[in-house]
Amino acid sequence: MPDSIFNDIVRYKARKLAQKHVKRALHDFQYGGQFDFKECLREINNNYWQRKSVNMIFDTAYAGPWYVLGGDDALKGRKRFDVPAYLDGWKNQVWSLTIDGWISPQIIKQFGFANDDIRQYAKRMKHELNQLEFDKE
Repeated sequence: MPDSIFNDIVRYKARKLAQKHVKRALHDFQYGGQFDFKECLREINNNYWQRKSVNMIFDTAYAGPWYVLGGDDALKGRKRFDVPAYLDGWKNQVWSLTIDGWISPQIIKQFGFANDDIRQYAKRMKHELNQLEFDKE
């Protein structure tokens, strides 16, 4: 089997597993259950396709659905899961919003500033804005 076909199969299987885990997490969150990512990690480590994958193809494809969910949650001003790819998506979306000059008041109220990186960026941006001379043409 050519490598590209095999890699496509691995990506497909990884995304399906991630979607299953996201669905489980959302279900647990919605109905008051306790989502445990450690259980998902065991399932990932025992997965045939993850063991056969090379060059982190499985890991990258698996992270995609979690990353998207994290970004979506950041836009809605919430943070629900402690999954590395989810947190990356959440942090990058908040970072993107900060760069665009918008920070959700709901995020600040609930989580404080998202992290020290964003706090430092906001201070640096404020300093740069203060340096601009708007009165000159």
